[in-house]
This record gives sequence, C-alpha cells and structure tokens, in this order.
Amino acid sequence: MSAKTHFRIAGIPVHIQPVFFLIAALFGFRYIDWGVDVVLIWIATSFVSILVHELGHGIALKVFGQPSAIVLHGFGGVTFSPGRTRLSRRRSITVSLAGSLTALVLLWLPMRQILGSDAATEEAFRVVFEDKSFSWLWVVDFLAFQNLWWSIANLLPIRPLDGGNVTAEIWGLPVARRISIGTACAAAVFALVNDQTYAGLFCLFLALNNWQEVRAEQMGGHADAFDVEAPDPGAARSRARTARPGHLQAVPAPPPLVTADPARAEQQAWAALRDGDGPGALRLVEPLGSSANPYLLAAASLAAGRADAFERYETAFVRQPSGPPNLVPTQVLARAGAASALASRLLARGDEPGRDAASTLQTHLHYAQCYAEAAQVGEAVYAAAPLSPAQTAFEVACSWSAAGAVDQALRWLEQAADAGFRAASLVDGDPDLAAVRADPRWPTLRPRLV
Repeated sequence: MSAKTHFRIAGIPVHIQPVFFLIAALFGFRYIDWGVDVVLIWIATSFVSILVHELGHGIALKVFGQPSAIVLHGFGGVTFSPGRTRLSRRRSITVSLAGSLTALVLLWLPMRQILGSDAATEEAFRVVFEDKSFSWLWVVDFLAFQNLWWSIANLLPIRPLDGGNVTAEIWGLPVARRISIGTACAAAVFALVNDQTYAGLFCLFLALNNWQEVRAEQMGGHADAFDVEAPDPGAARSRARTARPGHLQAVPAPPPLVTADPARAEQQAWAALRDGDGPGALRLVEPLGSSANPYLLAAASLAAGRADAFERYETAFVRQPSGPPNLVPTQVLARAGAASALASRLLARGDEPGRDAASTLQTHLHYAQCYAEAAQVGEAVYAAAPLSPAQTAFEVACSWSAAGAVDQALRWLEQAADAGFRAASLVDGDPDLAAVRADPRWPTLRPRLV
C-alpha cells in the first residue's frame, strides 16, 4: 500500500511518518537545559530544513517533466519519482544535487548573513549573559547549522545519500555500493574518534546495508536495503515507489531479492543491463509481461541470449517508433553485432512503420556513438527507398565520417548531393564531418552541397 498524503507543496504530495518528530526530538533533547521551547525550535527547524531539501529534488524533477512524492521519516527524508529512470544521466545527477544546493541557497546563505550581523551579535550576548528566554537567534542558528552540515554530509559518496546516487549514475550501482561501504566505514571511524557516537553508528548502519546489497548481488539477486513506502499521489500514479532517494532512509527488515513494485523492478533491470548482467535484467523484467517497457524486455532478452530477442526488438520499435527511453537497448544491440540484422528484419516488413523503425534505429546508434553500425543501418534504409533519400544519405555520411571512414563518407556525401541535399550550415558546421572537411577532396565536393 502507498502511504497517506498529508499535504502538497507545488503539487508534490508529502507524507510525514510520526517517527520523524520522535527522532528530531531525541536530537533536540541536548538543548533541554536551555528550555523546552529550544527543543521545539530544533524540531521545527529540522522539519523545515529536510522538507526544503526534498523539495529541491521534487522541483528539479518537475522541471524535467517527472512527477514526485516526498516522505519524511525517522532518518530524514526521501523523494520518489516513477519517471526518474527515464532521465538522462546528466539530469539525474542534477536532481540528486538539487536538494543540497537548494538548502544551501535558500536557508544556509541567508542565515549565515543574519548571523554575521550586529543584531545577531547583540542578541547572542543577551541570551548568554543576560536573559535565556526565547530568542529568534535559535531559529537562525539551527537553520544555518542544519543546512550547511547536513548538505555536506549528503554529498558524501554513500548510498542512499545524494552523493551515493551521483556515484551510482557515474560508475554504476555495483561500484557505488562498494565505494559506499569504504566511505561509510571511514566516516564511522572519524565520527567515533571525534565523540560523534550517533553519526558513527549511523555510518556503520549504511555500510552494513550496502554490504547486504552486495551479498544479494553476488548471489544473483537484486536487493534494495533502503526501501521506503511512498505517499499515494493520486489514482493516476498510485504506486510511485521507484526513485533513488534524495536523503537518508532505511528499513529494519531484511530486503527481498526481487521487489514486487513494477517500476522499481524496471529501474533495477536497467541498472543490471548497464552492468552487463543480461540474465539478471531478464529475471526482473520478464515477470512484468506486457506492462514492461518493450525496449527493456528486448535488450534484456538479447543480453541473456534469448532466441526471441529480435522479435521483441521489432515489436518495441513498431509499438514505440520514437525509440527507447535511453541508449542502453541500442548499445546492447551494437555490442551483440546485431544492429544490421535487426534493420534487415524491420525493412523486410515492406511497410512505412518498418522503414521508420529502421531510421530510428540508425539515429539512436549514432547517438550511442556506434558510428559504423549506424552507417551500415543507414545504407540499408537508403536502399529501401526512404521518404527523404537525400537526408538519409547525408546521415550515413556523417556516421562514416565520425567512424573515421573518410572515403565512405565522401562517397555518401556525393550520393546526398545527387539526391538533392543542399545545406551549407550543416556541411560547414556539423562536427561529425570534421574528418571530411580536413580531406583535400573536400573543396571540390563542397560546392555541390550548398
């Protein structure tokens, strides 16, 4: 079940677990000598600081067109999004960094300015030496402390902190787990040596959970030791338990090897494919049936050596002619040396969807920097009489040039010219044609293309 939404900010549903306030109160109890009101201020500023941090993630996701939901729980907060896996690596990293950057800009910087003012100095003197009654300075001081040090801590390369999510985006989940274990252990030693017992124990807790995930991975499974139940954002997206967390979270029970949440299963399957684990990806995604992303199912089948992989790729390209949500399926296809065979299968249909699908495959291969494969597929598309043979020939030339095959590139540029291609800005500025423009034969060919 999804957790209940308590309120919304900027359209983002927020759920607060009661234990959040309990843990905040335990942290704030150190200030009890200054009065109960100071402890309550700590709880309130903790709520504001963590909520603003998570809203940074949520609003970044909204900017990129993805829905999100926030949970505040015993170990901080987490921001979920069912569409997080559809983001590019750069955008996903931006979302991960947005929480700490938002907290620093909106809360820490203003509080830092206030603390440096003459009014703050006078108020501090009054509170310490004259009157220990309620003071607005507690609010400013707590917000400054929380949003500086919590933001810095969140950027450490430890899953599920934001820095750990960035590490996973750059080097993949298996590497990120191992980096998390080493960093968390080092941070635990540092904290314990400096009498920060809770921080040290918490770092050890994170190290242990990442180690559990590594063990599950070595046994052929996929575990998420940091799963938290997301709030129900409404009937349209009521099972949104899928994003990488934006802050700390954990569950005490041992995690299952395979999650029952379809969106999370797809996320884990994409990660497995990026790591070259085709069988693992297929185990995760095949039980989802027709609800699975067709490109994910096709790529997992090919990576696992399944005989029906080509049929699934054909189905995917025809069902979703815009192409896969990322470059992983195309890269899997290129690594298997199967791009040209798939293009032949698509073109053999003899219809417009088949030609469009082959053209999409050509484009995605080029974007994936599989230039020779893109050129070969483009040649097959050209032979099948596309709607724009001049454009297709030009794209084939670009791919051959990017692959370093200048002779083939020049030949296809001549083919493009014969078909009527004319675009001075493209032939003079396209970076893919740099090798061609450096060839001594280029000055003779260029006038035919402009």
